[in-house]
Amino acid sequence: MAGKFSQAFRESLTFPQNLVWLLWVAFPLYGFMASNFLLPPDDGYTRQVVMASLTVDISAVEPLVFMVFNFLGVIPMTYALLVLFDGDEQPLPAWPFVILSFVVGAFGILFYVALRRWGRDVEGAKSRLQQQLDTRTGPAILLIVSLLLVIVGAGGSVQSYVDLWQTKPLVHIMTIDLVLLLLVLPFLAMDDMRRRHVDARAWRVLVVAVPLFGVLLYLLSRPKLIDRGASSSAGPA
Repeated sequence: MAGKFSQAFRESLTFPQNLVWLLWVAFPLYGFMASNFLLPPDDGYTRQVVMASLTVDISAVEPLVFMVFNFLGVIPMTYALLVLFDGDEQPLPAWPFVILSFVVGAFGILFYVALRRWGRDVEGAKSRLQQQLDTRTGPAILLIVSLLLVIVGAGGSVQSYVDLWQTKPLVHIMTIDLVLLLLVLPFLAMDDMRRRHVDARAWRVLVVAVPLFGVLLYLLSRPKLIDRGASSSAGPA
């Protein structure tokens, strides 16, 4: 494990993965500076947004804030439907970083993305979790939730959101978090297309042009991942 980790780390220091490392370091540093020196201190707005989301009280906050905050729950789930299919070819398991991404967003998952070995076929048999995830149910639910969030956000004010972005640490940081997650997501989807042998330029254009919805539509239509572990262990009939 240690040898695989060190080799993967050396490989990750080359372009373009070194840019992901840069984002992983720069994002929390900027978040700390912004929250403590560049923006007014939190005045309870964070708690207000969290409670509005837990109670689905859309009227309690700016609709666009409600939309973005809840997208930061949808997007880690979308990441999960991609990276949880990584196998023994990776230096570390993906699931701890997926869980961490629900708490700290991009900072949690970007470490794994930077260290991840790209362009590799999945090694090992499909786990029970992977078999359960390799369906259209999860992407369908996420797509419906995302569409509902967009409908909610459509009732908001861009100017009000900009004002909040300039004065509320939560809105400022979560907006940057959202952008970083959406920037990286299409590349994971395209690597998933490669290992599932989906050769469609239209899909690649779609996931780049409309990162979240394009990826969710791809997840709805992608073929099941070949269980290489099962096929390799099967003997002659």
